[in-house]
Amino acid sequence: MKDKKKWMMAAVVATGALIGRICYECRHFTTEYYDVASDKIPEAFEGFRFVVLSDLHNYDFDQGNRQLLGAIERLKPDAVMIAGDMIDAHPGADMSAAVRMVRDLCDRWPVYFGNGNHEQRIALYPETYGDMHARWCKAIRHPNLHLLRNQHTVIRKDGAYINIYGLELNRTYYKRFRKVPMKKWYLTEQLGICDRKAFNLLLAHNPLYFDEYADWGADLVLSGHVHGGVVILPFLGGVISPQVRLFPKYYAGTYFRGKSEMILSRGLHMHSFRIRLFNMPELSCVTLHHS
Repeated sequence: MKDKKKWMMAAVVATGALIGRICYECRHFTTEYYDVASDKIPEAFEGFRFVVLSDLHNYDFDQGNRQLLGAIERLKPDAVMIAGDMIDAHPGADMSAAVRMVRDLCDRWPVYFGNGNHEQRIALYPETYGDMHARWCKAIRHPNLHLLRNQHTVIRKDGAYINIYGLELNRTYYKRFRKVPMKKWYLTEQLGICDRKAFNLLLAHNPLYFDEYADWGADLVLSGHVHGGVVILPFLGGVISPQVRLFPKYYAGTYFRGKSEMILSRGLHMHSFRIRLFNMPELSCVTLHHS
């Protein structure tokens, strides 16, 4: 009987610890640092630093996301990259935290925004979401905001430049349970022919098609969407993706294909599965180097 009580007590303590850990991870974030080197990065961009945000899902870490904004200010970035899903696509959903965050970022730095599937969804289905897309676009409009919906722009510095592309994938490529093969010329049709002589940064919310992005010509891909796989297990990695794929190939960190690199953020909050375990929300800080 005593042994049974001990085991029950141990189980209660372990359960409480796990719940405590989950609650902690849902309310805090960590900063991850990445260095990207390439001979295609101009010497003028040596040490160029930017932060990457993804999958905020309208979450507010504190009043006005001061904690998150303060962390970004301390990093002293030259620019901000957003890899999508700053909002939650629910009919009538509150977007105020995301709006405030985007505008606060734009007040301080140039912001390059590639839509995620949630921003895309409110634009595609007005019969479901009403005027959410129009209100969202109007609210975040800012001179420093570069909203890239299958478009590109350049960042110039001392006579040199790098290309920034923003990809908005067709909804077909967010199918659950399986990866839909991408049409051979799809990325060229959406983004144009890649300027392979320049350094090309691609904001692509869904990391599942990294091979295709690399083959198109992306030198650096910034992605999110997977939320780190919800739970990260030692030796196994992330457990499940929003597309309900178990142990997804890409869940967090850096991945390579030839000379192309992908940085996959664990994201800042959750959506489909509203828990995290051994999977801290992530603010990414990337520094470019000429090699």
